[in-house]
Amino acid sequence: MKRPALLLLLSVCVTTAVSGQNPSPTPGDFGPDPANIPAPTAATAPPAGVPMLGFHFGARPVPPLGQKFGNVAAVAFTPEGHLLVFNRNAQIEMVEYDATGSKVLRVFNPNIAINPHALRVDRSGNIWATDAYWNVLWKLSAKGEVLMMLGKRGENAAWSDAAWNGMFNQPLDIAFDPDDNFYVVQGHGGTSPPEDCSFCTTYPYAARPDRHAVAARPSVVQGSDPRLMKFDKNGRFIASVSLAHPTGPFATIHTVVMSPTGELWVGDRNAKKLIVFDKNLKRLREIQENYLTCGLFVDAQGGLWMSAGMDGMVFKLDWNGKILGWIGKWGNNPDSNDIGEAHQLAVSKDLKTVYIADSLLAHVLKIESN
Repeated sequence: MKRPALLLLLSVCVTTAVSGQNPSPTPGDFGPDPANIPAPTAATAPPAGVPMLGFHFGARPVPPLGQKFGNVAAVAFTPEGHLLVFNRNAQIEMVEYDATGSKVLRVFNPNIAINPHALRVDRSGNIWATDAYWNVLWKLSAKGEVLMMLGKRGENAAWSDAAWNGMFNQPLDIAFDPDDNFYVVQGHGGTSPPEDCSFCTTYPYAARPDRHAVAARPSVVQGSDPRLMKFDKNGRFIASVSLAHPTGPFATIHTVVMSPTGELWVGDRNAKKLIVFDKNLKRLREIQENYLTCGLFVDAQGGLWMSAGMDGMVFKLDWNGKILGWIGKWGNNPDSNDIGEAHQLAVSKDLKTVYIADSLLAHVLKIESN
């Protein structure tokens, strides 16, 4: 066979295999590569006419054991008010500090995840964490012992409404209701593959010369099934709803919380949208924001907070989605209080301290009330 004909045949075979995996209505649309969000070149303007929050930046927590943080995915508070940090340096992936963030209490569960993403603490003090590329969710005791793992490590498969296949496709965040049911959002659009993961991205981005990963073809494209899922307290699947966009890149369903009135608030990050559901996963309404809906947090007094990702700010919202106040500024200096990406946040019980997980500048920021 002549070379041009062979190349044409290979091209047809590859195109057929790829398009067969693509659930998007847009031909050739395999989601974002690498992040579906343009890298900022300047700070995003804060909302006009909205006051800055009465907070200032405090001393940032120092990584333990002479290490540097990897990209910081999430922060949370224990019932005792201690700070937990979940980051992408395998040697210090989970770190517990005192409430001030100045004293390291322990380093635990090194290398538990290849790509740490969510970290939440339930009302009993259990620690919940997700790995966005091993496609698993852990429930840990307060000591860090594994109590439950959901998902099949390193696997995904096509969704079936008849029965859950036991797999996640990029689980990103967890929320809880008063009956201890829990809710999981999934779908990161296939972005941010770990450096050395051979299975976890289907995009050419993985094989770029400046990456170590190898493009792979799992049975289902990573990030192609954005979804909200409900489980009972024992991990039994109850229900789900698809949050796929009708056209365009795969949705990044990045965060979920439960409101004081029992509504589920979900952040469709790249669409800059909040989607509200009831506990039975019935869609109630949508709220369009002007900033990336990256991370949500409900404080001890029932207030709503939002971290705005690469918009570089943290907002206090009301339960209509209106921005009441803001703080922060995007920047690219890791040795400052610049925010590269406000990925997730946690607010102390007394509302006097907020910690911000920065997944680009690899640091934890602390803001304190004036």
